[in-house]
Amino acid sequence: MAIGFLSLPAEILVCIARHCPNQDLANLCLTSKWVNETCLRVLYRHVDLEHGRQSSNGMRYQAYNRVWDALKRQQQLVLTLLSHPEYGRHIRYLKAILCTPSYDYSPISREGGISDDQLWSAMRSLTHVQRVDIGNGDSRAYWLSMPTTEAPVDLFQSATSITLTGQVQYRLAKVILNAINPAALTYLCLDMVVERKAGLFQRGSSPGDRGEDGRLIAHGATSGLLTNLTGHCTALQTLILRRIGQNQAGPEWHAAAEDASYAEWASFIHSVTGTLEQLTFEQNERLIPGFSFADDEPLPFRPMDDRFARIVFPILVSSGTWPRLNALELRGIRGSDGDGGTTALAVGLRAVLGADPRIVLDEEAHYAVEF
Repeated sequence: MAIGFLSLPAEILVCIARHCPNQDLANLCLTSKWVNETCLRVLYRHVDLEHGRQSSNGMRYQAYNRVWDALKRQQQLVLTLLSHPEYGRHIRYLKAILCTPSYDYSPISREGGISDDQLWSAMRSLTHVQRVDIGNGDSRAYWLSMPTTEAPVDLFQSATSITLTGQVQYRLAKVILNAINPAALTYLCLDMVVERKAGLFQRGSSPGDRGEDGRLIAHGATSGLLTNLTGHCTALQTLILRRIGQNQAGPEWHAAAEDASYAEWASFIHSVTGTLEQLTFEQNERLIPGFSFADDEPLPFRPMDDRFARIVFPILVSSGTWPRLNALELRGIRGSDGDGGTTALAVGLRAVLGADPRIVLDEEAHYAVEF
């Protein structure tokens, strides 16, 4: 007796659905109500709204049409979740930009753009999401209008993996990291998280930071994101911290703010030494083709290396035995010649960590930063 497709057990249908490309899977869901109800959990399990992002570099240029496509995909998902919030419980992995269309994408807005409230309402329906990857690999991110209203405080409560990459609005990043359950977090990646200030390629700890001369402060990384997590990530296994560091003198750099930012990261690293299995710390020079500050002066050493040696390195060698650590990567780190350079750093690390962990100590950053 022949068995029809619709007579297959639900478990078999789900197995078939898992091997279908997304477009084919979407078409399959249209064949019948039963197939739709059975396969929706597979269709919505992995949601990638910005397939054009260069994940190997948080700051690479992205084609205009790819950004436009990402916005249209985001809008489509939001409108779907507003109509069917029950679909949100199927999503386990979300990769998105999370921004509202600006005037540069006015055709999207004219066709029924989404509001901030609609965006957050849709995101709140993701009650079972486990991996969240939010960021923007487009250097032209100043074209994008980020959400202006406060995100809900109960966002992504079930997440065990958080990745924030590139140009992320400070308030958005802060709200996400404050809303998650830190005790459930096993993976955290802050990959060149910076915030674009109005008018200049600037980074800051909060909107509107300025020096005594009124110029915007170019903090190497958005500060204050890890403060509330420190001491509460009791299951964290993988930590990736990449930042832009100060490589030259200049009035746009604020020494106290940079010291505080490094101290914040060092304190967080110290708080997770008991559970951490993989740690990556990387600092990059700021490379802006065709742009320089007139007041910048070359220095015999990079201030970022001094801060690493003073603030971060003592934490690495004085935080106990690191019982679970099996891989440590330090990139963009240059030791002082007078102190033995990177060789001395490597010797110091090995003396504390022993022979088991794999240690990578590279003077060059693995990922170049381009604006």
